[in-house]
Amino acid sequence: MERELISVIIPVYGVEKYLARCVESVLAQTYADLEIILVDDGSPDNCPAMCDAFGARDSRVRVLHQANGGLSAARNAGLDAAGGAYVGFVDSDDYIAPDMYEKLYGALADTGADMSLCGYRYVDEDGGTTVTLPPLPRRVMRPEEIFRQMEKPALEWRYVTAVNRLYRRELFEGLRFRVGKLYEDEFMAPHVLARCARVAVIPDEPYFYVQHTGSIMNAPVTIRRLDAAEAYMERYDFYRARGLNDLAAAALDMAYGFLWQVLTQTDARRYKGAIRPWVKRVEAALLRHWKPGGLLLPLRYVLATHRPSGEKP
Repeated sequence: MERELISVIIPVYGVEKYLARCVESVLAQTYADLEIILVDDGSPDNCPAMCDAFGARDSRVRVLHQANGGLSAARNAGLDAAGGAYVGFVDSDDYIAPDMYEKLYGALADTGADMSLCGYRYVDEDGGTTVTLPPLPRRVMRPEEIFRQMEKPALEWRYVTAVNRLYRRELFEGLRFRVGKLYEDEFMAPHVLARCARVAVIPDEPYFYVQHTGSIMNAPVTIRRLDAAEAYMERYDFYRARGLNDLAAAALDMAYGFLWQVLTQTDARRYKGAIRPWVKRVEAALLRHWKPGGLLLPLRYVLATHRPSGEKP
């Protein structure tokens, strides 16, 4: 397989502290046939100027400036502009090892897969490891096998996240990230994976997933957690349509868990209009599967949304 162009899409917003490390790590790739698309998503800090400086310094860097639309909108703008045969994503507060795309591209070349996937390391802002994960096994997987990893009770995020992989660009034809939603990878993962005949998995961990106080992963529970419940209910429908009923049940359990968090860890009275349709939808699905949550959920909703003012759960 001839070496072909890889488009690396980096959404940028409010990360001037981390941006240089991120971009430098992509510029330093041993696989040099790259175009690096920096999407300035209306960043209010010095990031727009930093992006332009990188574009002036290296001809492989392309800069897009747009009004703030969120991570999904920025990734979609990058996809629309991408000219490579392959696509990768890097979040602008993370960084990658010099051989990441060399290894991911090599896995595609060796297996003829449509997507390659690697492990990642959770690190703090100084690069120290915060969580050690067992290495992924080297193998070639079918989509259904990855779906089963995605829905394990231990939550195997490495099979869900968008950033630790290399995609054939055709996988995204007519497919874009869900704008305005958190948990955008949860919405996207099953659909892009379903378009693959095979996915190559390598045990290497060349992606450094930075954990800091401002990250979504460390944020407190808010009404936006409903996005996660919605994503899992979509997965529930996705699996049922394919006859994967055990995976549908697992996705339903996750939707229930996220919805329960909203009901118990937010002021549900303020948002009862937004919450109620999801309670009804998840309740109906739980009762269909004879799950006890189908009886508990409406009771929890009533208690959470009709609690006297000042009373805590």
